[in-house]
Amino acid sequence: MSQSVRTPLGAVVSRALIGEENVPAPPYGYQVVKFRTSFAHKADAIETLSLARENESWRGVGYTIE
Repeated sequence: MSQSVRTPLGAVVSRALIGEENVPAPPYGYQVVKFRTSFAHKADAIETLSLARENESWRGVGYTIE
């Protein structure tokens, strides 16, 4: 899912967690995790990863870079 978005930005130079949010939504809710990331070709970006609970684990369901 993220390859087409991330590949043009180059390698990750640094990444720091800036926030987490639990979003109550059916059936089990979502977890939204945000990182401040520096890529080789984009110095200051915000990565947002959305995770959905599936059985006993989390699965990535959304990914954006601002």
